[in-house]
Amino acid sequence: MKKILTLILFTLITTVTFGQSNYQDVVYLNNGSIIRGVIIEQVPNTSIKIETADKSVFVYQMDEIEKFTKELPPETEALKQNTYKRKGFIGLELGANIPVGKFADKNNGAAETGLQINLINFGYLFTENIGITATWFGASNPIQGSSDDYLWSHGGLLIGPLFSYPISEKIEWDVKPMIGLSTASITNLDLEVASSFAFNLGSGLRFNVSRLIALTFGVDYTITKFDWDIGEQTMGTIAIKGGFAFRLK
Repeated sequence: MKKILTLILFTLITTVTFGQSNYQDVVYLNNGSIIRGVIIEQVPNTSIKIETADKSVFVYQMDEIEKFTKELPPETEALKQNTYKRKGFIGLELGANIPVGKFADKNNGAAETGLQINLINFGYLFTENIGITATWFGASNPIQGSSDDYLWSHGGLLIGPLFSYPISEKIEWDVKPMIGLSTASITNLDLEVASSFAFNLGSGLRFNVSRLIALTFGVDYTITKFDWDIGEQTMGTIAIKGGFAFRLK
């Protein structure tokens, strides 16, 4: 679990740094001129030296300057407003399903790492940062010491609030606590399909590569407890997955 949290933190730091690198220095002069480039020298309360994209260098005294800031290039800002700002997404994800706790215990669930597919990965924002999310997933995990004919099969339909935070003009971080109905069975075993409530806490990144398409990466923790005639089975899993999504207006 610590390794997964470290991976998420590293990804967030990297993407924040990448997003900041797109900004440029902008100097607003008292005469109405605007100079864009990189400030290469600053003498406090005296002057600023700025280098523009064509490698020209200008020096301005502080009494000539109205203000100076960091901004996205005009073309990038326009692209952000017209292309990358959208309210929703729907897509598909595929990845590893890792059993944890009792589900992975050889004397209990005896499950091994398997596969998970999220046939629906949906989200829609009602405000700048808050909306609704839902997922429909299925997973299978081999059973330790058994043949390939015996697998834990489980899945569910989950729904909950979506909390989304922009990291840069192209990258968004989502937090998705969800609850819903889950089912489970063991293939090729005379055991009824059990159903129960499932709880899920997910976090993910969306990389908006175009007006219509986003690439997604996420980590989910899901926990549920099933009650069969032969006894109870607690199933805890961590899913690490990636995929793509169509962006919605």
